[in-house]
Amino acid sequence: MRLRTFIVWGMVLTALWWGGSTLASAGWSYFATQEMVDKVLREAAARHRSARAGGTQRALDELVGDVRASILLAARRESRPIEKRNVTASATSTGVSASVGWSHPVITYGGDDLVVLPMSVQRSFVLPP
Repeated sequence: MRLRTFIVWGMVLTALWWGGSTLASAGWSYFATQEMVDKVLREAAARHRSARAGGTQRALDELVGDVRASILLAARRESRPIEKRNVTASATSTGVSASVGWSHPVITYGGDDLVVLPMSVQRSFVLPP
């Protein structure tokens, strides 16, 4: 085998390994964030029932604020790079929904993210009647 062929194959295998590990890392980040949001929405469902029973818009607005704060707190606890402006939540008479957006770094150099993959999760929890 020639040296050039060996080097080319080494570069191809390295690129495949890097791409696979980046894809696996992005997938793990997506599913972990999705589970985090689901957990927050499940916990908010019980509070939503009592807010809905109260029948006031103020109770639903407080619930939305609690859901946003809980998502941000859980993200900080799990060291996820989720910013406050990328988290939205809403509550209606039927359930609670949340949307979370973040960027997963693909290429980082010198502590700066050069290429990022934008990701988002939109989940809702509908209460049974």
